[in-house]
Amino acid sequence: MHIKSICYKNLNKLINKLNKYSVYREPKYILLFDYIYSPVCEDSNSFTIFQYYQQHNNNDAYYVLNSKTELYSSLLKQNKTKNIIPYYTSRFNEHLFHYILNSKIIIQSYALHFFQTIASRVKYLKFLYICHAVNYFKTSIIKIQLEKLSENKQNIILSSPYEYKLYKKLNLYQEKSMHIGGLARFDRLQNIHKNFSERPCILISFTYRSYNNSIYDKSLFKLNINKLLTDEALLSLLEKKNIDLIYIQHHHDALRKRYLNIDKLSYVKFMTQKNLAHYIEQCSLFVTDFSSISFDFMFQNKPVLFYHLDIDDKINFTEKEFMMIDYNNSIYFNNVFTDHRSLFNIIKHYINNNFSLEFGLSEKYKTLFYVKKNITQKIVQVINKIISNDNE
Repeated sequence: MHIKSICYKNLNKLINKLNKYSVYREPKYILLFDYIYSPVCEDSNSFTIFQYYQQHNNNDAYYVLNSKTELYSSLLKQNKTKNIIPYYTSRFNEHLFHYILNSKIIIQSYALHFFQTIASRVKYLKFLYICHAVNYFKTSIIKIQLEKLSENKQNIILSSPYEYKLYKKLNLYQEKSMHIGGLARFDRLQNIHKNFSERPCILISFTYRSYNNSIYDKSLFKLNINKLLTDEALLSLLEKKNIDLIYIQHHHDALRKRYLNIDKLSYVKFMTQKNLAHYIEQCSLFVTDFSSISFDFMFQNKPVLFYHLDIDDKINFTEKEFMMIDYNNSIYFNNVFTDHRSLFNIIKHYINNNFSLEFGLSEKYKTLFYVKKNITQKIVQVINKIISNDNE
């Protein structure tokens, strides 16, 4: 049946149209999304699953990708856009109608309400939230993102038995809708070929703050980042040990054109988000406030230091509630810092000890992960089970 292109400005109208045409549909597609609204940063969970389907000749899997991303440009240049659906705007593209109508399932790694709402209200369409990261200390944002959505149509893949218990306690999903599988993006960390011709390195990357740029310029956040990156004792230690400090700004801060105004420094490299995957694999230590990149390092048994550099700032900002977690009862109790000097001392400790984890920390890191091999294959098995389950 030919469906005319329609501009859907109203979500309810779109859902009504999908339900109207669902009688004629031929459900076969697997539709995958990552963080489609970002023009510079891709999270690779859905894309990793999509690549798995391609490698196994499943031509019914489609991946929706923001046309402004570097990933899309790269795939376009390589002529590797088979089953890639370009996404051009911040709302809904009418050419997606056909794919959504004929999909068995929508799989998404970020909690974008637009597509979750569609899936929860359209007959016969299933939805799977695969999470873009391990959700260990962001329980508040979990509630904000998910609690308004219909339970009976939602499925979720969780990273570990611990995370499963956490979600069960939050009571956001029916138990039959929760599945343990892991994060597909971690599969790439199994086959790292570290470039030993590069100097050893430490990665520093913080999340962003939601206040405006004029407040940012006066914030403890900017002040303490500057202080950390220009610390003479730290720079001297880096030079002595021949170690690079890699600073990568969060893509939201980069989009807002927030500048640190720091002169070029020896042994400090300012890199962009497109280099992030490389340095996650290459660097031996990660310093952050609460970035989900933490878990990529923990997966590799690399130390992570949590630096809450602006917890005492008088500015009200949404992200502050992420910092109000009871870390005393978490695995991070010995790696959370709120002052500059203590952070420097632990960085010095790790450098002097060849970045080796403290006794027992490796075992604690392991509790965050369900499996560490063939993760994508196991996730696809869960997807097949969800698709074939007619009792939901």
